[in-house]
Amino acid sequence: MRVDDLRRLIDEYFDKEDYERTLEYCDSLSKEHASERTTEDIFKQALCHYKLDDNNSAITCFDSVLEREPDNILALTNKGICLYALKRVAEAFAIFNGVLKTNPNVFPAWYYIGYHYLPKYTESGNTHDLAILINAFRRVVEMAPDFGAFPIYDPVKKIDYRLDTFILLHDEIKCLSIDEMTAL
Repeated sequence: MRVDDLRRLIDEYFDKEDYERTLEYCDSLSKEHASERTTEDIFKQALCHYKLDDNNSAITCFDSVLEREPDNILALTNKGICLYALKRVAEAFAIFNGVLKTNPNVFPAWYYIGYHYLPKYTESGNTHDLAILINAFRRVVEMAPDFGAFPIYDPVKKIDYRLDTFILLHDEIKCLSIDEMTAL
């Protein structure tokens, strides 16, 4: 099959969220036209693996993207998300921290930092953990306001709140710098 036809089918099935079928066409593209594969082709393949909860294969694909484009923020961030899903938290945070120091406007990295600190704060009651949690979620809501409606459980009051309400209830928490937030 021609490269253009494979890419059209990849896009078609990806848009239908049929990731298994998309991967079949990605594999065909890889086998039949390896020298013509683009970074975008590999990235889409990685996303399919991620959507199918095959984080190890997704990481392999994201690494292939990064071999071609070492500063690809999307590939780095998504690799971090996959590492986090595999409970490889230190590796994920090393990526998130590097991404945020390069570009502080990558809200998924902030989301995962906040998400990580919620149970830490629940267990410790540590105000520093709360400060990181609140500051990370503030940044998420600033960049992606729709996330403000995301439900979050307040472990202190034992109530579910919208994320924006949770942040508002902790309005007294001072703003932290990126260096303070990423010093893990």
